[in-house]
Amino acid sequence: MTLEERFLKLKAMKESEEERNSSLDTEIAILEADLDVKQQALSVLDLLAEKEVEEGVNSYVHLLEEGLKAIFPEKEIGQVAEIKKVRGKVAVKLKTTVLGEDGLLVEGEGLDTFGGAVATVQSLLLRICLILKRDLRPFLILDETFPAIDEDRTELFVDFLKALCQRLDMKILCITHKNSIADQADNAYKISATKTGAKFTKI
Repeated sequence: MTLEERFLKLKAMKESEEERNSSLDTEIAILEADLDVKQQALSVLDLLAEKEVEEGVNSYVHLLEEGLKAIFPEKEIGQVAEIKKVRGKVAVKLKTTVLGEDGLLVEGEGLDTFGGAVATVQSLLLRICLILKRDLRPFLILDETFPAIDEDRTELFVDFLKALCQRLDMKILCITHKNSIADQADNAYKISATKTGAKFTKI
């Protein structure tokens, strides 16, 4: 191979590499622009998702507060939600607040801070929220759900359940040993064991 032939070959290789580099630069610029658009779209979707979660949680908080205030009318009781991301997923922690007679605001999780009655009401209302959110049949079975509810709050509790059923067009089947609940039910039956099976007697 002559010197001139070698020179022309190297020149052609250089031009080919320059053309390839130019093509790669163009492809990189397109990919960077595409990545930028996708990152912006992801940011918008994150904001929309956070807003939807916040609105949904706020509706739950409102229902929980309404229920707690109906059953504990003598207390300055409320509900707050802490929303944060944990490992890329949205996490929600519900906390109950009570303003004491001394003006001190106590905040904590229901069962740990305020006992079984508050936790029972919250659990019931969250189950109702789940039924509504999932668009399930508006029917709830409660089997001995209220042992933590004091007798002096039973009437308030049943009145609240009735109002909830009327507003949400929901039916509740409540199984209980508490006569105070059965006495206030729209329809109540006593179940007795017999030799031939269970016997239902309308109260």
